Amino acid sequence: MDNRAKAVIYYLFHSGFAVEYKDYLLIFDYYRMPDNAALDGLAEKELINKIVEAKHVFVFVSHSHYDHFNPKVFDWKRYNSSLTYILSSDVKDAFSQAEKEAACLYLSPGDFIEKNGILVRAYGSTDLGVSFLVETGDLSIFHAGDLNWWHWADESTEQELMEEEKKFKDEVKKIEGKKIDVMFFPVDPRLGEHYWLGGAYMLEKFRPALFVPMHFGENNYITERFADKMMHLGVPVLKIEHQGQRYEFALSSKNR
Repeated sequence: MDNRAKAVIYYLFHSGFAVEYKDYLLIFDYYRMPDNAALDGLAEKELINKIVEAKHVFVFVSHSHYDHFNPKVFDWKRYNSSLTYILSSDVKDAFSQAEKEAACLYLSPGDFIEKNGILVRAYGSTDLGVSFLVETGDLSIFHAGDLNWWHWADESTEQELMEEEKKFKDEVKKIEGKKIDVMFFPVDPRLGEHYWLGGAYMLEKFRPALFVPMHFGENNYITERFADKMMHLGVPVLKIEHQGQRYEFALSSKNR
């Protein structure tokens, strides 16, 4: 019998994920998801049911870009009065006064909060907003937001590319030494042949127990390509096939 603690991860869309673990439901960067999902997946109505039933619901927004922040998330408060919003500080001006009345906690890089048994640390980004490290005691989750090695080779000078690399690596240094079990990180096909740079760097630095690609829109194929390319590192990489996809992650004794 397998008595290991398990987290259930649902792919919503793009950089959006829901994670169920013990009494927690953690929702990151909700943008959109289908009304109907595959048989083994999660649809919108099932997500609402999970919000209703969960003891502790946390909704995270890494920044205000439209593909990471949908004001619809503020409707969820009516389904669970204990729901907590943890938002990047730049989101403050991105929604109406009525929505501001919801229970929102705002973080800037370097800030942290503790609530209902979880610790949330905000780190920086190489774009707008923050990245999140969420610790629930024995499970640690890193969601990068738009933190990435943005190597736009066709649009940048050599000097600009060097500056982007330095900016990324300097930001990652602030996270070094932290245990990360599940890492959500951009693997963006718009970067062309350089799509893998940031992900590979993070895999080698942190060796998470599970790496979950994100920020690829409809281009699910890139997750299998990245997983195959990184196979030599021996770190599991989730291959994402469809919206709503469900994945069980079991914590081994060395993770706990």
